[in-house]
Amino acid sequence: MKIKINKIKLIDSINILDELPLKGLKSIHRSRLREKLTSELERVIKEEKQLKKDYSNVDEKGEPIINDGYYDIRDMDNFQKVLSEFYQETIIIDDNNDEVYLESVKGALEDADVQWSGKKAIDYAYLYDAFQTNKG
Repeated sequence: MKIKINKIKLIDSINILDELPLKGLKSIHRSRLREKLTSELERVIKEEKQLKKDYSNVDEKGEPIINDGYYDIRDMDNFQKVLSEFYQETIIIDDNNDEVYLESVKGALEDADVQWSGKKAIDYAYLYDAFQTNKG
């Protein structure tokens, strides 16, 4: 089993995991997946910051210019295109060591006695659909 999540959906997926009322081994398995997704999110944040630096105007020292907490992007249209492509990239967690807890978390999602609505229902469906078997 593996899980495939677009970078843009990492935070939403983590939030759904956080709201699952689990205990015991299923809670531990959820925590393992959450840790992996959080680690991926930290990498995404670091890479996004690097993209912002790469597309920013620079000062006389070669440092990116930041005004009121925002990078001074020199070519916003091109930057937004690159950032959009970046966010659509997929994070894949696929390791034989992960199979047991991934199946456990997917089972917990199936068995969850939670009434999701609105955006959370969409996020829940996305996360559930992100689980895939390695067969075929």
